[in-house]
Amino acid sequence: MRINIIFDFDGVIIDSNSIKTEAFKNTVKCYGKEASDKLIAFHLANGGVSRFKKFEWFVKYVLLSKDRELVNELTFSFGKEVRKKLFECNFRTDLCNLKEDLQGTRWFIASGGLQVEIEDLLRRKSILDLFEGGVFGSPLSKEMILRNITREFRSTTPEAWILIGDSIYDYHCANQSQMIFIFATAWSECKDLINLSKTTQLISIKGIEELDLNYLNSLTS
Repeated sequence: MRINIIFDFDGVIIDSNSIKTEAFKNTVKCYGKEASDKLIAFHLANGGVSRFKKFEWFVKYVLLSKDRELVNELTFSFGKEVRKKLFECNFRTDLCNLKEDLQGTRWFIASGGLQVEIEDLLRRKSILDLFEGGVFGSPLSKEMILRNITREFRSTTPEAWILIGDSIYDYHCANQSQMIFIFATAWSECKDLINLSKTTQLISIKGIEELDLNYLNSLTS
Protein backbone atom coordinates (compact mmCIF):
# COMPACT_ATOMS: atom_id res chain seq x y z
CA MET A 1 0.00 0.00 0.00
CA ARG A 2 1.39 3.36 -1.01
CA ILE A 3 1.43 5.99 1.72
CA ASN A 4 0.83 9.61 0.77
CA ILE A 5 2.00 12.16 3.35
CA ILE A 6 0.64 15.69 3.26
CA PHE A 7 2.64 18.03 5.48
CA ASP A 8 1.52 21.36 6.79
CA PHE A 9 4.47 23.74 6.55
CA ASP A 10 4.60 26.31 9.36
CA GLY A 11 5.08 24.60 12.71
CA VAL A 12 5.50 21.14 11.16
CA ILE A 13 8.38 21.33 8.69
CA ILE A 14 9.79 24.70 9.74
CA ASP A 15 9.85 26.66 13.01
CA SER A 16 8.09 29.72 11.62
CA ASN A 17 4.94 30.03 13.73
CA SER A 18 6.44 32.56 16.11
CA ILE A 19 7.86 34.83 13.39
CA LYS A 20 4.48 34.95 11.66
CA THR A 21 2.68 35.72 14.92
CA GLU A 22 5.17 38.54 15.51
CA ALA A 23 4.71 39.78 11.93
CA PHE A 24 0.93 39.97 12.40
CA LYS A 25 1.49 41.98 15.57
CA ASN A 26 3.94 44.36 13.92
CA THR A 27 1.78 44.87 10.85
CA VAL A 28 -1.19 46.21 12.81
CA LYS A 29 0.48 47.75 15.89
CA CYS A 30 -0.29 51.23 14.53
CA TYR A 31 -3.97 50.52 15.29
CA GLY A 32 -3.31 50.07 19.00
CA LYS A 33 -2.77 47.17 21.40
CA GLU A 34 -6.44 46.20 21.71
CA ALA A 35 -6.84 45.88 17.94
CA SER A 36 -3.52 44.05 17.65
CA ASP A 37 -4.47 41.60 20.43
CA LYS A 38 -7.73 40.79 18.64
CA LEU A 39 -5.90 39.94 15.44
CA ILE A 40 -3.36 37.79 17.26
CA ALA A 41 -6.15 35.88 19.04
CA PHE A 42 -7.92 35.32 15.73
CA HIS A 43 -4.67 34.25 14.08
CA LEU A 44 -3.82 31.72 16.79
CA ALA A 45 -7.33 30.28 16.75
CA ASN A 46 -7.20 29.90 12.96
CA GLY A 47 -3.82 28.43 12.18
CA GLY A 48 -3.66 27.25 8.59
CA VAL A 49 -5.99 29.97 7.31
CA SER A 50 -4.39 32.34 4.80
CA ARG A 51 -3.02 35.74 5.82
CA PHE A 52 -5.41 37.44 3.40
CA LYS A 53 -8.44 35.96 5.19
CA LYS A 54 -7.04 37.06 8.54
CA PHE A 55 -6.48 40.65 7.45
CA GLU A 56 -9.86 40.64 5.74
CA TRP A 57 -11.41 39.67 9.09
CA PHE A 58 -9.37 42.32 10.91
CA VAL A 59 -10.39 45.15 8.59
CA LYS A 60 -14.05 44.14 8.58
CA TYR A 61 -14.65 43.20 12.22
CA VAL A 62 -12.01 45.15 14.17
CA LEU A 63 -11.56 48.29 12.09
CA LEU A 64 -15.22 48.10 10.93
CA SER A 65 -14.16 48.98 7.40
CA LYS A 66 -14.84 47.64 3.93
CA ASP A 67 -11.56 48.94 2.53
CA ARG A 68 -10.26 46.14 0.25
CA GLU A 69 -7.17 48.13 -0.61
CA LEU A 70 -6.24 48.26 3.07
CA VAL A 71 -6.52 44.46 3.24
CA ASN A 72 -4.08 44.22 0.33
CA GLU A 73 -1.70 46.73 1.92
CA LEU A 74 -1.63 44.89 5.24
CA THR A 75 -1.14 41.55 3.49
CA PHE A 76 1.78 42.98 1.49
CA SER A 77 3.44 44.49 4.58
CA PHE A 78 3.09 41.22 6.47
CA GLY A 79 4.63 39.24 3.60
CA LYS A 80 7.53 41.64 3.32
CA GLU A 81 8.47 41.12 6.98
CA VAL A 82 8.02 37.34 6.82
CA ARG A 83 10.20 36.93 3.72
CA LYS A 84 13.10 38.65 5.53
CA LYS A 85 13.05 36.07 8.33
CA LEU A 86 11.77 32.84 6.79
CA PHE A 87 15.08 31.73 5.30
CA GLU A 88 16.70 31.79 8.74
CA CYS A 89 14.09 29.55 10.40
CA ASN A 90 15.12 26.10 11.62
CA PHE A 91 13.81 23.02 9.87
CA ARG A 92 12.43 20.31 12.12
CA THR A 93 14.81 17.66 10.80
CA ASP A 94 17.00 16.83 7.81
CA LEU A 95 14.33 16.25 5.19
CA CYS A 96 16.68 14.43 2.80
CA ASN A 97 17.44 11.83 5.48
CA LEU A 98 13.77 11.56 6.40
CA LYS A 99 12.83 10.99 2.76
CA GLU A 100 15.39 8.19 2.59
CA ASP A 101 13.99 6.63 5.77
CA LEU A 102 10.46 6.79 4.33
CA GLN A 103 11.28 5.32 0.92
CA GLY A 104 8.21 4.68 -1.20
CA THR A 105 6.07 7.38 0.40
CA ARG A 106 4.84 10.28 -1.72
CA TRP A 107 5.13 13.76 -0.20
CA PHE A 108 3.02 16.89 -0.53
CA ILE A 109 2.80 20.23 1.26
CA ALA A 110 -0.59 21.80 1.93
CA SER A 111 -0.20 25.10 3.74
CA GLY A 112 -2.06 28.26 4.61
CA GLY A 113 1.19 30.07 3.82
CA LEU A 114 1.77 31.74 0.50
CA GLN A 115 2.60 29.08 -2.08
CA VAL A 116 5.23 31.11 -3.96
CA GLU A 117 6.99 31.90 -0.66
CA ILE A 118 7.22 28.22 0.29
CA GLU A 119 8.34 27.12 -3.17
CA ASP A 120 11.02 29.81 -3.22
CA LEU A 121 12.37 28.82 0.20
CA LEU A 122 12.47 25.10 -0.64
CA ARG A 123 14.11 25.83 -3.99
CA ARG A 124 16.79 27.96 -2.30
CA LYS A 125 17.37 25.13 0.19
CA SER A 126 17.56 22.62 -2.73
CA ILE A 127 14.80 20.40 -1.31
CA LEU A 128 11.80 21.33 -3.43
CA ASP A 129 12.05 18.04 -5.38
CA LEU A 130 11.47 16.00 -2.20
CA PHE A 131 7.79 16.92 -2.48
CA GLU A 132 7.10 15.10 -5.72
CA GLY A 133 3.34 15.31 -5.21
CA GLY A 134 3.50 19.10 -5.17
CA VAL A 135 3.76 22.14 -2.91
CA PHE A 136 0.48 23.98 -2.42
CA GLY A 137 -0.53 27.02 -0.40
CA SER A 138 -2.59 30.18 -0.43
CA PRO A 139 -4.37 31.82 -2.14
CA LEU A 140 -6.18 28.43 -2.30
CA SER A 141 -7.79 27.28 0.96
CA LYS A 142 -6.54 24.05 2.50
CA GLU A 143 -9.90 22.39 1.86
CA MET A 144 -9.57 23.16 -1.84
CA ILE A 145 -5.93 22.03 -1.90
CA LEU A 146 -6.81 18.66 -0.37
CA ARG A 147 -9.73 18.26 -2.73
CA ASN A 148 -7.50 18.94 -5.72
CA ILE A 149 -4.76 16.60 -4.49
CA THR A 150 -7.06 13.68 -3.88
CA ARG A 151 -8.89 14.22 -7.15
CA GLU A 152 -5.62 14.11 -9.07
CA PHE A 153 -3.74 11.41 -7.20
CA ARG A 154 -6.31 8.93 -5.88
CA SER A 155 -6.02 5.63 -7.71
CA THR A 156 -7.80 2.30 -7.91
CA THR A 157 -4.97 0.59 -6.01
CA PRO A 158 -4.96 0.67 -2.19
CA GLU A 159 -3.46 3.88 -0.83
CA ALA A 160 -3.26 5.62 2.53
CA TRP A 161 -3.50 9.37 3.05
CA ILE A 162 -1.96 11.04 6.08
CA LEU A 163 -2.08 14.74 6.96
CA ILE A 164 0.44 16.00 9.50
CA GLY A 165 -0.55 19.34 11.01
CA ASP A 166 -0.43 21.52 14.08
CA SER A 167 -3.79 23.32 14.11
CA ILE A 168 -7.46 22.56 14.71
CA TYR A 169 -8.07 23.65 11.12
CA ASP A 170 -5.67 20.93 9.90
CA TYR A 171 -7.53 18.41 12.05
CA HIS A 172 -10.91 19.36 10.59
CA CYS A 173 -9.56 19.39 7.02
CA ALA A 174 -8.14 15.89 7.48
CA ASN A 175 -11.43 14.58 8.84
CA GLN A 176 -13.37 16.23 6.04
CA SER A 177 -11.08 14.59 3.48
CA GLN A 178 -11.18 11.21 5.27
CA MET A 179 -7.46 11.24 5.96
CA ILE A 180 -5.49 10.04 8.95
CA PHE A 181 -4.47 13.05 11.02
CA ILE A 182 -1.22 13.24 12.98
CA PHE A 183 -0.79 16.15 15.38
CA ALA A 184 2.78 17.52 15.45
CA THR A 185 2.84 19.00 18.93
CA ALA A 186 6.26 20.58 19.49
CA TRP A 187 5.81 23.89 17.68
CA SER A 188 2.02 24.15 17.78
CA GLU A 189 0.50 27.42 18.97
CA CYS A 190 -3.06 26.11 18.72
CA LYS A 191 -4.54 25.89 22.22
CA ASP A 192 -7.79 24.39 20.89
CA LEU A 193 -5.98 21.41 19.40
CA ILE A 194 -3.69 21.04 22.40
CA ASN A 195 -6.77 20.94 24.65
CA LEU A 196 -8.55 18.52 22.30
CA SER A 197 -5.55 16.19 22.43
CA LYS A 198 -6.01 15.94 26.21
CA THR A 199 -9.59 14.66 25.90
CA THR A 200 -9.51 12.83 22.57
CA GLN A 201 -7.24 10.02 21.43
CA LEU A 202 -5.45 12.02 18.78
CA ILE A 203 -2.49 10.44 17.04
CA SER A 204 0.37 12.67 18.14
CA ILE A 205 4.09 13.00 17.59
CA LYS A 206 6.48 15.59 18.90
CA GLY A 207 7.88 16.21 15.44
CA ILE A 208 8.28 14.63 12.01
CA GLU A 209 11.71 13.27 12.93
CA GLU A 210 9.81 10.51 14.79
CA LEU A 211 8.27 9.13 11.59
CA ASP A 212 9.37 5.75 10.27
CA LEU A 213 7.82 3.19 7.93
CA ASN A 214 6.88 0.74 10.68
CA TYR A 215 4.99 3.46 12.52
CA LEU A 216 3.19 4.67 9.38
CA ASN A 217 2.29 1.12 8.34
CA SER A 218 0.82 0.50 11.79
CA LEU A 219 -1.50 3.49 11.29
CA THR A 220 -2.65 2.45 7.84
CA SER A 221 -3.02 -1.33 8.24
